[in-house]
Amino acid sequence: MSDSAATDSTDQSAEATASVAPYEPVRVLPTRPDGWPNWLGRRPISSADRDKILGDLRADQDEQNAVERRDSLQRAPLFSCLTIEGFGSQDDLRKVIRLRASINAACRVAAGDRRTSYHATDERITIGIAGPDARERIAGLRQQLARMSRNRGWTITEELR
Repeated sequence: MSDSAATDSTDQSAEATASVAPYEPVRVLPTRPDGWPNWLGRRPISSADRDKILGDLRADQDEQNAVERRDSLQRAPLFSCLTIEGFGSQDDLRKVIRLRASINAACRVAAGDRRTSYHATDERITIGIAGPDARERIAGLRQQLARMSRNRGWTITEELR
């Protein structure tokens, strides 16, 4: 290889490395009057404007809460209860636990997505279901519990409202 060919190849390699320099983008961010970067392109809100907006939101929320309270009073759900008595006659604790679990499952099925109340003692369980169809749901629950209560000596009473 001649000297001129060697210098040509070194010149080409120097040019190739010089043209392949890493590209570094230059980003220019606008700044807000307070000196912080303006990422979203918005102007800063004054504290007086912020207080006005928050006051309007609170007033709207208070008005909405008042309307909800008024509507809930007008649509107050009926609440019906069912009481099961006679668990004290059972001697086997495991059997009592299984029976209570079965009653709880029947209560959940009967209530569906309605609001419920549940109060249990050693002798008594009181189950309440709220809603406009609470009577029908309690009646269905009583039918299921009547099947379970055969030969157990339970007393089932209803308080329908």
